[in-house]
Amino acid sequence: MTTEERERLFLDISDGHKALIAKVCYLYSSASASFDDLYQEVLINLWNGLDSYRGDARVSTWLYRLAINTCISWHRRNDRHGDNLSLDDITAEPADDPDSRNVAEDVKYLHSLISRLDPLEKAVVTLWLDEKPYDEIALITGISRANVAVKLHRIKEKLSHFAHGTR
Repeated sequence: MTTEERERLFLDISDGHKALIAKVCYLYSSASASFDDLYQEVLINLWNGLDSYRGDARVSTWLYRLAINTCISWHRRNDRHGDNLSLDDITAEPADDPDSRNVAEDVKYLHSLISRLDPLEKAVVTLWLDEKPYDEIALITGISRANVAVKLHRIKEKLSHFAHGTR
């Protein structure tokens, strides 16, 4: 692959999947890992890993796996306390419509609960919320399809416990 082809592929993937990368980076942001640091790290690993993409899976599946693994690895190397920021710490302009505001509050609350999960649980539930099939979740996370189902069941119970204990 020529340098120009590599640059074009990098830009196509990084520009075409900004929301995916941002979502993963927000989930793994913490007091010790800012969103910007994680996003930059994912882009670096994307550039370095372009040659490893074989086309066996969709680009989005490969990129999810790369982004999640990058963020988890960053935390293993650098995190001293594991304090995760919730999306409540990210300011956003409230919507004018009261119904939209309620939905936004519910989404922020759900993400604050998800931020309390361990890294693999965050990955599994986020992919499930993105309506990824169990087989794709298994491929991205590196666990079996059956384990995805078991983990999702346990995650739902854990989130329910968090919600009843904090709300």
